[in-house]
Amino acid sequence: MGRYARIIDGVYSSLRKIDIVAEHEGKPLLVQTDHRSADEVGSEIEISVLFALARTLGPKQSEHGHGTLRYVAMGGLHPKLATVLASVGAECEAEGVMVDLSDVARASPADLADGAFRDLAEKALAREGLTADEAGLAAFEATCDRSVTEEDDEIAYWTCVAELAAVTGEALRAVHGGRWVQDAKHWADIPFVFQAQGDTATMNPVGKAVKFLRHGAAESPCQLFRAMEDRGAPQGPLLPNLKPSRWDLRDQVVCEPLREDLLKADVDIPIVAYGNDFPHTFAMLFRDGTREKGMASLREQATANLAAVDVEVEPIELSQLSFWAVQGSFFAAEKILDAPFLRTMHTLIRASLLVASIPEKGKLLLASGLQPAALPGFMAITRGIFEKNEGGRHISPTVFLISDGQIVGVASAGSNEPPEPPPKKGFFARLFN
Repeated sequence: MGRYARIIDGVYSSLRKIDIVAEHEGKPLLVQTDHRSADEVGSEIEISVLFALARTLGPKQSEHGHGTLRYVAMGGLHPKLATVLASVGAECEAEGVMVDLSDVARASPADLADGAFRDLAEKALAREGLTADEAGLAAFEATCDRSVTEEDDEIAYWTCVAELAAVTGEALRAVHGGRWVQDAKHWADIPFVFQAQGDTATMNPVGKAVKFLRHGAAESPCQLFRAMEDRGAPQGPLLPNLKPSRWDLRDQVVCEPLREDLLKADVDIPIVAYGNDFPHTFAMLFRDGTREKGMASLREQATANLAAVDVEVEPIELSQLSFWAVQGSFFAAEKILDAPFLRTMHTLIRASLLVASIPEKGKLLLASGLQPAALPGFMAITRGIFEKNEGGRHISPTVFLISDGQIVGVASAGSNEPPEPPPKKGFFARLFN
């Protein structure tokens, strides 16, 4: 590798990282390496273009983004990659020699990505004998090997992500028109999102592909078709939407801790995001400098609207523990914010103090807080559901104390070690599935 040290093994190294950060003439020098020959690049040119775009545009968003970006093609420079590098303003070194890119034709990164995604989708669909529509996308999902992980085989993993995202984009394009555009909000690892024709909003097939490989059908890219259907639907009621404490959009949307005064308790306190409910999707309110200033009004309106959310309440009887499962709605967990509903639960459970948990989306668990001996079992059930994270729905492992329909504190089993969940059987098994 000449004067560069090989930091990361692999053909492309990493999409998420910079291979080498050095200093050159007082500025950071960001080096991305590619160990393939030009012929190898050409044999998978669509993937090569998308990965090169990701690996050159990504570093520009890092703390070193003001530095010089250099792409080192160890086995020779393919003309298509020369176009990518010239278009993004990167330097290039090929086979140990600096390459002059000044006469290379340029294009917008979005145009390069749009063409690469289109061509990649056509190849992937032809390979499987499928068509570019929702049915073809659903069938293509079934061909994806979800056992491949980024940690075990990074190239195979990201190739699968790119192909699934490409097929999603082509299926959307076939129905709604549109194209791939650059990701201005930096949500996608391959930094492009899809914009339907005549629509100002964008969708993130790359992110959806990542979630699908992690969580399966609960994050099917076909859901983006339902999102398109919601574009013309009337705006639904403002409602709260509980998210994990480390949710990656917490700095971009209008949200707040479930109870800010409990943050000092050093426990996991989930986030309440606000938005409008639609038939198939939930539209988050993104911060715009004014919305977030009206948090108290949003909170009052959103929690009031929870009264109209119907849920199912089912008693669960185990050998040493009785509790109630509130389910049957996307917003079942959010009923922990519905004081009138919780007061009815005080009456049903016959306890002035309740323990409550929201381990995952669509599930609120409640039990009497007047039976301390049962608390470890309740905490174990909560943690078991949370840690399984079925479908990527987890919210929080924390158990809260409820008095007069309000959260008043967090429960503790008196030990730093979480209790082991009891054996799963009967309805209890369904709570984990």
